[in-house]
Amino acid sequence: MRTFSVSFFLGTLILLIMPVLPDVQTLAGAATGWLLLLIFGWFFQDYWLRSRWLSVLVGGVGAGCLYALLAAVQMQASWLPETLEGEDLLVSGVVADVPEPVEGGVRFLLDADSEVYQGRLRLAWYTDDVPAIRAGERWQLRVRGKRPRGFANPGGFDYAQWLFAQRIGGNGYVRPSVENQLLADAPWWSANNLRQHLKDRISLALTDSAMTGLVQGLAIAYTENIGQAQWDVLRKTGTIHLLAISGLHITMVAGLGIIPVWLVWRLFPGLYLRLPLRIAAGLAGGVLAIGYGLLAGMNIPTQRTLLMLLVMLAGLVWRRSVPFSVVFCLALLLVLLLDPFASLSVGFWLSFLTVGLLVFLAGRQRRVGKGAFVWMQLLLSLGTVPLVAGFFGMVSLSSPLANLLAIPLVTFVVTPLVLLGIVFAGWWDTLAAGLWQAAAWLLEWLMWVLAWLAELPLSAIYLPTLPLVWLVLAGLGFLLLWSPRGLPGRWLGMLLMLPLALYQPDRPQAGSFRLSVLDVGQGLSSVVQTQNHVLVFDAGPKVSDSFDTGMLVLLPWLHGQGISHVDRLVVSHADNDHSGGAEALLADMPVEQVMVGSTDMLPAYQPLLCQRGQQWSWDGVEFTVLHPDETFREPKDNNRSCVLRVGNAHHSVLLTADIERVAESFLLRQQENLASEVLLVPHHGSKTSSSAAFLNRVDPSLGIVTSGYRNRFNHPHPEVVERYAQRHIKLLGTVDSGELRLDFPATEAGLRIREWRQAKKHFW
Repeated sequence: MRTFSVSFFLGTLILLIMPVLPDVQTLAGAATGWLLLLIFGWFFQDYWLRSRWLSVLVGGVGAGCLYALLAAVQMQASWLPETLEGEDLLVSGVVADVPEPVEGGVRFLLDADSEVYQGRLRLAWYTDDVPAIRAGERWQLRVRGKRPRGFANPGGFDYAQWLFAQRIGGNGYVRPSVENQLLADAPWWSANNLRQHLKDRISLALTDSAMTGLVQGLAIAYTENIGQAQWDVLRKTGTIHLLAISGLHITMVAGLGIIPVWLVWRLFPGLYLRLPLRIAAGLAGGVLAIGYGLLAGMNIPTQRTLLMLLVMLAGLVWRRSVPFSVVFCLALLLVLLLDPFASLSVGFWLSFLTVGLLVFLAGRQRRVGKGAFVWMQLLLSLGTVPLVAGFFGMVSLSSPLANLLAIPLVTFVVTPLVLLGIVFAGWWDTLAAGLWQAAAWLLEWLMWVLAWLAELPLSAIYLPTLPLVWLVLAGLGFLLLWSPRGLPGRWLGMLLMLPLALYQPDRPQAGSFRLSVLDVGQGLSSVVQTQNHVLVFDAGPKVSDSFDTGMLVLLPWLHGQGISHVDRLVVSHADNDHSGGAEALLADMPVEQVMVGSTDMLPAYQPLLCQRGQQWSWDGVEFTVLHPDETFREPKDNNRSCVLRVGNAHHSVLLTADIERVAESFLLRQQENLASEVLLVPHHGSKTSSSAAFLNRVDPSLGIVTSGYRNRFNHPHPEVVERYAQRHIKLLGTVDSGELRLDFPATEAGLRIREWRQAKKHFW
């Protein structure tokens, strides 16, 4: 069973490397070939698979591949059809999770089951008077949607992958309509209905407490009310796993079910004759654990722990001592059978690898007493460094100390208070509210300590994006270091872990430069690198506190490139789609100089105003500000955007931000050197820009369009696209290419272009 489970898991990993999914016919042919191969191997074992272990391995890998691909093909078929994108659809369905309040409305999941579309939609409803949508209710809604889509940047969160793993077939919003109506209330027995009620009761009990989101996270795994500042503290101290329903909490709940049964059976010995204690305790623990898992929404960490726990409880009921390796592998297999997309989730990897590492370290533990827990925590923190570095690009040096404090407090004090509040909710609300308030008070004290730890020097160290092979070798190096004494070459483990501290991505050579145009949707954020300097030109949009591309895209990209210092930030003008992310960058990373397009921008940072004639040189690369001029009187903010030309002896690029024809004409009259090999297409390709005279003067061979997928402005406009085509100017856009990286050499050799969506192509 263990061999089959591991091989089945290896087979499901095909999802991580498939650029496109096979069609149904190809998949059916592969399944037939696999079955014939197994049959051949069964009847001719002497001539083919002599080893039973090898037979199971081949069978498991094939089964995992086919099972995962079949599920992926079915999921992709449930996406919103392209023909329905942008159309108003009347759909009905059930609200699939607790809705999330957002600025100006609410966001929720709808499991649509109407004739026009059947699948899961992630919808937003923006209106001044949003109806009280509740989990489990059935609604009829007029919606407009589009297929799953996300930004594509190195080091950034893969939103499209997350949508696929969550089985979400489309994003959209609710349109104003008299047809929008509630069809049926949530059934009383619905787990999501219970989660909704508990979420509301906790909000009422804690009113304006800053800890409301943390208590809701521990109670029902609802984390939408946790503030960004709180997430930052938890992330920097490595304690995120404690402030939501975790495996440790599930195990504790099962224990709360076993202990009372044991006490009752001790008080009334006659019960032993009616039902053995082990069966009663196992059933009670299992029921409570399943109930708590339902409150958590049955996420991957919950499923993993719950399945492991149920296997162990089953062994208790049937008087079987089940080896941990069997429990681990069986839980792995069951999780993958329930969710073949589990390997696309960070939680899956962290859950299983951390548990496996914990058991490995427990077997190597030589210390006893109080020091054992401290020593184990230190080793666990070190052993998970490759995992944390690979998934989050950051290592928390304060994590061991933070967890030494937080684990006992949250697990054995705060969580029981939250659970007791759940027990009393509905029939003794005063006591339930008091328990939640006590938990919130303890969490407030804990967060104060964690915030202090997070602010310590080197509390969190950002690491560049390491190649997968180095992460794997670092993990193997840690295991080698803690392998049994006497094993030769244990010291080599330290060498294998060195790349975590020493690896640096490649940088441009002297005289050359690199332009990276990030995928931030309808907006602009780009980075120019020379050998020793970094310039950020615009920082993308900020839609809300939870959707800030400066925080979500630009900063992860910079950290992933090993950049810890920005020499100059240029914010071309005040439009949010260019300036919104600037505050996040300035708050997180040292920026030596800020340049802005207007005097009212970022006054706290004493910015330098962009003006024609400003010039500087970095590492043999020239930077020249061409616009705006002090004599330019156009009041429109777009036309006062900074225009920057970057070039060396052989190559150049013109960064134009949002200028339109008025500014283009002014530039032409100034007789500036506008000729550039690459042009950042003005104003995202709007109809009001990229005039024929301007394109003739610049004469680029490549134009780059930064716009959002199916944006409401219809950028780039078809007339503009045709204008570029007439001049044989190749157009690339972040919509289709994702992040675009252009390397301009110091010689006459041609520039090199990398399109991230093509370099890291995935079927989602």
